[in-house]
Amino acid sequence: MNVTRKQFDWTETQPSAAVTEYISAMTGREQTDFAPLYETIDPEALDSLVDSSDRSTPVSISFEYAGHSVTVRSDGELVIKAPGAKIGR
Repeated sequence: MNVTRKQFDWTETQPSAAVTEYISAMTGREQTDFAPLYETIDPEALDSLVDSSDRSTPVSISFEYAGHSVTVRSDGELVIKAPGAKIGR
């Protein structure tokens, strides 16, 4: 499958950790095989922006990491699109 979606509880899992762990699991490669996330996006800023505990307006952040298109949503959804995949529901 080239597009995967997973639901997280951001109060239990930091979005920045979820991104690296999930891409590692999807590809079967170690997290250390990829460049550090901070070379693409500030992990602390990402975590802060999608923290939904006190947010009434949904937030979505999209970026490229390790050759994948990543979207992190404040509602807990993480969408990862592998290179060459088309996103659709």
